[in-house]
Amino acid sequence: MLLSKGFMVFGIVRPDSEKLGLVEEIDGLRIIKLDFDIVNSNDFLCVNDLDFSKQLLELKENDYDISFLHFGWGSTLDRSNFMKQMLNVDMSMKVLEFAKVLGAKRFIFAGSQAEMSESAYGLAKKQFASFAEEKLKDTEMSFIHLRIFSVYGVGDRDNSLIMTLLKLCKENMDVGLSSCAYDWNFLYIEDFVNIVFKMIQKNIPTGTYDIASKDTRLLKDYVIEAHKVLKAKNKLNFGERADSVETFAIPDITSTINAIGKFEFTTFEEGIKKTLKSI
Repeated sequence: MLLSKGFMVFGIVRPDSEKLGLVEEIDGLRIIKLDFDIVNSNDFLCVNDLDFSKQLLELKENDYDISFLHFGWGSTLDRSNFMKQMLNVDMSMKVLEFAKVLGAKRFIFAGSQAEMSESAYGLAKKQFASFAEEKLKDTEMSFIHLRIFSVYGVGDRDNSLIMTLLKLCKENMDVGLSSCAYDWNFLYIEDFVNIVFKMIQKNIPTGTYDIASKDTRLLKDYVIEAHKVLKAKNKLNFGERADSVETFAIPDITSTINAIGKFEFTTFEEGIKKTLKSI
């Protein structure tokens, strides 16, 4: 979306990232292969490509309006390993320093609803946000902390609940589920992208923003609705799997809507239909 709006976009990606192939397909994206776990944050020449080093120096030396979006995080599916999660905090502080050296006007951090739980993953996300806010409090860079809830849609990982549900329904195979008797909130991927774009466009102030839809309800209701939209004949076996031990938070998107203005969300039915076309 940013490229389509005429933005200059650099994508900093780990050299060994499994997703590297996906971003390499994006026309106009300037890819920098860089691992913040092993480089100094203020060393622009650590970038392997000299042309990119020159471009980064140009960004630094000219008064560009730079937004730095930090989505890098390792071991996202190993949420209970405290040591692995704390390594992400160290890495993220290097990323923050890198953004400061670049002269970024705003730093947008992909936090998580898990911050409201006691998981190592959630605690690490929350700790980095706390460190970053302290680090930037006397600077001109704003810190936009996105507390992201469940984003779904085209491009989602194969083993997510929605993708698994769609595939099993399509193949007419029964679905084993937890009780799903807890509150949940799904946000379609295009809505997520639009919200972040509006935040950049409107230059919103430092703060923590819940990123979710206006549709919070029992997860079981979502699953049943998706099943109906698909006109599926297979069985939904609730209670077959154990419930997650994480706390399920209810989002408050008041500050988000106040910051970006009126917003039209994709309905869950529309999102399911769009996602189905991709599999």
